[in-house]
Amino acid sequence: VPSSFTFKQGEAVTFSMTSETEFHTFNLDDLGVSQSVEGGEAVRFTITFDTKGNFRFYCIPHEDLGMEGTLRVE
Repeated sequence: VPSSFTFKQGEAVTFSMTSETEFHTFNLDDLGVSQSVEGGEAVRFTITFDTKGNFRFYCIPHEDLGMEGTLRVE
């Protein structure tokens, strides 16, 4: 959550992923991003968005359950 984001080109954004009980991932293939979090943990990571466009992100084990979205870089 949320399932869509919009950022400016050149912007550096820190994401925080928290999972209470399950393994999750944040994959943004077109931008070479692959992060994961184990159940009961939290991780933070920063991405600088250098490329404009619309990009799909998803959670590998839960993609079929609708854990996916769109990230737009303007």
